[in-house]
Amino acid sequence: FSRRQTLRPQILEVPTHIDDLTVLLKRLIGEASVLHVDHGRAIWPVKADLVQLEQVVVNLVVNARDAMPNGGSITIRTRNVAEAEAAAMNYAGMPAADYVLLEVEDTGTGMTPEIMEKIFEPFFSTKEMGKGTGLGLSTVYGIIKQTGGFIYPESVVGKGTIFKIFLPRHVAAEGEVVAKPTTVANVQDLTGHERILLVEDEDNVRAFSARALRATGYEVFEADSGEEALYVLDDIGGQIDLMVSDVVMPEMDGPALLIKVREKLPNLKVIFVSGYAEESVRQDIADDQSVEFLAKPYSLDQINSKVKEVLGKGRETLN
Repeated sequence: FSRRQTLRPQILEVPTHIDDLTVLLKRLIGEASVLHVDHGRAIWPVKADLVQLEQVVVNLVVNARDAMPNGGSITIRTRNVAEAEAAAMNYAGMPAADYVLLEVEDTGTGMTPEIMEKIFEPFFSTKEMGKGTGLGLSTVYGIIKQTGGFIYPESVVGKGTIFKIFLPRHVAAEGEVVAKPTTVANVQDLTGHERILLVEDEDNVRAFSARALRATGYEVFEADSGEEALYVLDDIGGQIDLMVSDVVMPEMDGPALLIKVREKLPNLKVIFVSGYAEESVRQDIADDQSVEFLAKPYSLDQINSKVKEVLGKGRETLN
C-alpha cells in the first residue's frame, strides 16, 4: 500500500473538472440523494494528476452516498484560501500558504471520534464483510499527500461529515498550459447494459473502474487476478460481452489469461489496460484479433468511452 504511485501532474482548473464529472457522480449516488456543486469565483490553478484527482472525488462522493442509507444531500464546494486565512485556520501540519479548498460534505450518519482516528488507515472499514476493502480513504489520503496537499475530516454523529482538501495554489510560469477536460467526439451517450469482466490486481484501480462502468449501466464482474477471472467466467457460464484486463499481473498475466479465455470464448471482445506503450504490449499477445488497448492512467471519461466504442464495433453489420 505504501508504494508511491507515478504521478502525471498537470495544471488544472479544479471547478472545470468537477463540473465535467457531475453527470457520472449523479448516476453514482442514485435518485435517493441530491448533488450540489458550488464554486467560488476565480479559483486559482493547482498542479495535480487529473486521473488521481478524479479518484479522490469519486471515492469521497461514494463514501458520502454510503453514509446516507435513506438518501440526503451531497455538496461539493471549491474556493480560494489565502495565506492569511490558512494561517488562522491552524490545522495541524499545514503551513500558511495560498490553497484551493475542495470540500465534499454529506448529511449522513456522521462518525464518532474513535472512527475518525482510523479512517485513513489501510484496510480500516466500517462496511460489512464483502462490501469493500477499506482502501478508499487511505488511497485518497495517499494521493493528496503525494500532490503536496492536506486533507482534514470534520464530522458530527447524526448530522454528517465534511472532508476539506487543501491543494497548493500553482503560480503558472510563462507558457504553461492549463489542462482542459477533453470532450469525447461523437460519443455523447456513454451508457450501456452489457456484462463486463474487469480484471485488475490493484484494488483501488479496480474499484474506481467498476464504479465508473456500473454508474453508466453496465453489469460488472470483478477479478483481482487471471486465476480468479477464470473462476468468475466459469461461475457465470461465460456469459459476458467484454473483458477489460490489466496486462501486468502476478502469476497469470493478461496475455496468458487471454489464451485461456479464447479456448472457451474465441470471439470475445477484449480491452487490455497498461502503462506500457501499446506496441510493446502487442508483441506479447499471441492472438490479438479484436484486442483493443487503453493506456494507464485513464480518466473515468476515457474508460467509459473506450468500452462504449469497443462494444459498438460490429453492431452495424449485425443490424
